[in-house]
Amino acid sequence: MNLRYYILFENYEQGLALHDLLDEAGVMNRIAPAPAAARGKLCCGMSLLVGADMIEQAKDVIRRENAVYHSIVALENQLQPRRDRYC
Repeated sequence: MNLRYYILFENYEQGLALHDLLDEAGVMNRIAPAPAAARGKLCCGMSLLVGADMIEQAKDVIRRENAVYHSIVALENQLQPRRDRYC
């Protein structure tokens, strides 16, 4: 199974702040839309996508820096390589 971890936020400012902290710590992550399977009332629609090999390091940064986030959701790969292709 190809699990990816989506860190969800109440607002994009929280997401951008954690993105910067993870980058400074050398934890690979990228800004991505929150997957439809994980969206809830408190989710702003932005997430940080972190691979399974980096999630423990990301959690360490969150704890160390007291970073604010809504939740972390593990989902099987939600990326669709043919999305938005019409030919």
